Amino acid sequence: MPPFVLSDASQPAAPQSLSDWNGRITAHVARRVMTMAPGATPLVDAAVIVRDREILAVGPRRSTLAGFSGPIQDHGPATLVPGLINAHCHLELAHLRGAIPSGLGFAEWVRRLVALPMGVFDQDATQAAAREMRTSGTACVADIATRHPGAAARTFIREGLDFISFFEEFGFTPPKGDTPSWPADLHELPHGLFAAHVSVAGHALYSTHPERLRAAKAWAARHGKPFSLHLAEHLGEVALLADGTGDFAELLRKRVLPRDFRPPGRSPVAHADALGLLDEHTLVVHGVHVDDADIRTLAGRGCGVCLCPRSNAYIGVGRAPVEKLAAAGVRLCLGTDSPASNTDLDLWNEVRYLLQHWERFSLVAALAALTTTPARLLGRENSLGMLEPGMRSGVALLPIDLEDA
Repeated sequence: MPPFVLSDASQPAAPQSLSDWNGRITAHVARRVMTMAPGATPLVDAAVIVRDREILAVGPRRSTLAGFSGPIQDHGPATLVPGLINAHCHLELAHLRGAIPSGLGFAEWVRRLVALPMGVFDQDATQAAAREMRTSGTACVADIATRHPGAAARTFIREGLDFISFFEEFGFTPPKGDTPSWPADLHELPHGLFAAHVSVAGHALYSTHPERLRAAKAWAARHGKPFSLHLAEHLGEVALLADGTGDFAELLRKRVLPRDFRPPGRSPVAHADALGLLDEHTLVVHGVHVDDADIRTLAGRGCGVCLCPRSNAYIGVGRAPVEKLAAAGVRLCLGTDSPASNTDLDLWNEVRYLLQHWERFSLVAALAALTTTPARLLGRENSLGMLEPGMRSGVALLPIDLEDA
């Protein structure tokens, strides 16, 4: 596994290969190190010593390197930060990159998506996508896997990425028991790997039987795992759950919804809450169409919200009320979503988009949304999100153009 993740996203050069550092202890020195530890101030003229992704030491350059005789990477005026966490991705859709034009709206995007070979697992495309994430600064991926979680997991392992594979429950077939309907390729993973890296997600309220969602959430709670759910992403979802109207509702009636489906007459957040799906271990993905009452519910339940700003813009579903979510104390993190709804999987480009379109979203808040917050939400706060001895976050390089953001 590569010892650290290093990228300067401001440079359009080809991704760097770090395989030649495999297994070696390396020191990284830079003008500034942001450890992201609670209450810590940035370290000036500092060093981080890393073995694989494990942080062995961090502190002022002179004292940290005293007696160190291994290779040293000097990053000059740069800033080092913990390896990033992509809190929402669909790696198995890597082969559909660029296959759907942007700006079509959600219903048409879905129509195009289901007409494509979604079920194919393209190893070359997924390998390239995982490598793109690693070389742009990502250390861990919360991946949504509907069809090929085992194959995706093996891809992350080959690329040296930490990951949580959320097997996604989908469809209106009621649950057969209290255990998720794991696909065959997940059973091929070693037990220890499964226990450490696999959880369960619900696709969405409009696509999954309520009892199936409850069962998935209950399984995650019993096993101390995070739970993920697409929620309040687009207006078609809001209309469907409110009164069953709209173009998206008609699309689902042809493909997904049972004949006896009746809209609950609630907002997506209110309905998810009524089903018992929202708590401090739930990662709500998107949260674009939420009102003040919804935001109070999300904050009160302690949920995390994963913002996917460029995916939302690509599809054309709107803009999440980031300012209100942040002001309410909702824990925010960032994800790229899938290659079928984004131009790349570079989290720094999500930060650039946020800083450009949300004036009150600071770089410090963005870094927290990429490190400490998702680490806590995913149950990885003891290994990811900070540059502290014993952590396995690896090291990423803050792009030059974001230094003064």
